[in-house]
Amino acid sequence: MDRTFKNRFLSISLFLVISLLMLSCDNKEADDVKSYFTVSPENLVLDFEATGGTSFYTVNSDKTVQVISDKPDWCKAVLTNVSFDNLKIAVSENKEFQERKATVTISNGLEKRTIRITQQGVHPILTVDKNNVFIQFGKPEFTLDVDANIPFHFELPEWVTEKEGNEWREGKKTYAFMLSELPDELLIRESSIMIKSTNESIQIQPVAISITQKAVTKIIAHRGYWQTPNYPQNSLASFRRAIDLGIYGSEMDVYITTDGVVVLNHDATINGINVENSTYDDLKNIKLSNGEPMPTLRNCIILAKERNTVKLVIEIKPHSTTTNENRAVDAVVQLVEEYGITHLVDYISFSQNICKRLIAKNPKNRVAYLNGNLTPDALYNDGYWGLDYSSSVLKSNTSWVKRAQNLGITTNVWTVNSTEDFEYFISMGVNFITTDYPQNLKQLLTTYK
Repeated sequence: MDRTFKNRFLSISLFLVISLLMLSCDNKEADDVKSYFTVSPENLVLDFEATGGTSFYTVNSDKTVQVISDKPDWCKAVLTNVSFDNLKIAVSENKEFQERKATVTISNGLEKRTIRITQQGVHPILTVDKNNVFIQFGKPEFTLDVDANIPFHFELPEWVTEKEGNEWREGKKTYAFMLSELPDELLIRESSIMIKSTNESIQIQPVAISITQKAVTKIIAHRGYWQTPNYPQNSLASFRRAIDLGIYGSEMDVYITTDGVVVLNHDATINGINVENSTYDDLKNIKLSNGEPMPTLRNCIILAKERNTVKLVIEIKPHSTTTNENRAVDAVVQLVEEYGITHLVDYISFSQNICKRLIAKNPKNRVAYLNGNLTPDALYNDGYWGLDYSSSVLKSNTSWVKRAQNLGITTNVWTVNSTEDFEYFISMGVNFITTDYPQNLKQLLTTYK
């Protein structure tokens, strides 16, 4: 090969090598300027509370970036031209009780990132200011302060009603209620008020409030309301006066004559005549201090039925024989049933024989024992309605009233006449107080309202 050809070959080879090197450098520079798209922080999952909030990302790209929220009404995404935290995601308050979800998509035309957003629902609130209501003295009404952010309704026992203006409103509100009058045959009644969500899809536990209505201590006039002239004990006049006073009941003492007439008298004799060993003809012309003839139980029953307000508290006195006691019980019950006033009569006696016969004739007869020698448990086991003991007995056995209440039997105390003792036995919680001064006790009870 001559020298000229050799030199030309070398020149061409060198040119090709240089060209290849230059092409390689051009490709490397192209790799160095490749497009970019970054989103930080890298966590693309957001969880918001119901109250809402904001979160920021930094987005960098060599191309135009678009940001789209698929729930723009509550999840807004705004991209600015600042260097850092240039993507702001703002979530408004969620007033619903269900969680909600949204998606924010970031794209530069070639690539995209997706931020997934979850927002919790409102936590349902249903609370009340008390868990029990006790009503005794005062007006039969009460209020509840309920704090709620959900619609709710009350489920009430039939003896509780809502007052006007109890419509639901979000937040804390006072709701007012009234109780019906406690029937005389009930000394206490208990139930529950339930507060429940109106929307069953909202998962929240109902709220229960126990409610107790206890009868105010009631007044029984001892032998009628007689503490003034012309109103002798165990007279129709004193019984009428007790009715006019508007109290619970009037106590009266009865015996049976040999011919089966039940008459009113406290002692076994009157004007030297033994009542149970006499006929009614022997007694009918005897006058009381106001000129009234000795009244019969039938007279009182007719008056009680006519007025239909005050109870007859009939004390059947112990008689000299069991036979006479049984005759007295049978005659009294027959009269009460004949006139249809069982609901207006309570029975009391010192004689266990009389009490047990009354209970045996009708277990629903309201029978209380007077003698004071039986415990509440013994009375309960024998089917008594209540105990009717002297003030000295109950002061000596201070736990008996509470025990009787727990057993569901009534408590009466006799004969209580002083303000100090009125207050003592009211505080003890007796159901009834028998007194010679019913007007004084009635006035005192008004101060408890």
